Amino acid sequence: MSGLIPLTIRDLKRWYRNPVSAVVGVIQPIFWIVLFGSAFDIAKFGPSFTSAFFEGAPDYITYLMGGILTIIGLFTGMFSGVNIIWDRRLGILQRFLIAPINRASIVFSRILSSVVRILVQIVILFAVAFIIPDGLKIQHGFTAMDAIILVSAVLMISFIFSSLFSIIAVRTRKMESIFGIVNLINLPLMFASFAIFPPKLMAGWLENVARYNPVSWSSQSIRMVLINGTALSAGQAHTILLYMLGLLALSVFMLILTYIISNKEIRG
Repeated sequence: MSGLIPLTIRDLKRWYRNPVSAVVGVIQPIFWIVLFGSAFDIAKFGPSFTSAFFEGAPDYITYLMGGILTIIGLFTGMFSGVNIIWDRRLGILQRFLIAPINRASIVFSRILSSVVRILVQIVILFAVAFIIPDGLKIQHGFTAMDAIILVSAVLMISFIFSSLFSIIAVRTRKMESIFGIVNLINLPLMFASFAIFPPKLMAGWLENVARYNPVSWSSQSIRMVLINGTALSAGQAHTILLYMLGLLALSVFMLILTYIISNKEIRG
């Protein structure tokens, strides 16, 4: 798609040249890990409790890590469409529309830049999780394949929701509308999933809903490789494969849908 790379670089420059936005985007997930993760010490309940409900995680931060990484992808993706509305209000979008570039590149550049920003946040969050007291503990090793699963899960969840909210932004002209939609669905997506709480501690009906939430698929995939590592069982590996295939299928669907809608609907 013509213009994709230059527009992506432009969006990334706007991100790192705004230090407040960059710092806040990194600090918020750190607060989740440091404060929320440390507030609930599951190790006090003994190994039988952690094995039964928290999949054998040595502490809550280790269990929570998969959920936090997924939530970063979710929230960053949700706000990717905001820049489209800003460009429309400032008249920048109209300039892009008369330029010899593919219209879909305007949208995909925002999505791609949000995915790149996620990579930076993953590195910083991992560093913080390792150095804080009673932080992330990888007891069974961590292979290159585990790293690929972790990064792929976060990037796919980010791509899915970046695409979704970019599609919404294409047809939305008011900033208040996109923020209202984000605030309406971000908490249900987060709490109706396995990102923060284990399935066995959830109400039965909510657990059934959470099983079909892509946020759960990403969280559980990351969680299983962090907790089990080289001790991953065949059943767990099969579950991860199903979750990753589900995320891949959704990513491909959103890719096609975003391309079609962007070329058809985007206007100044």
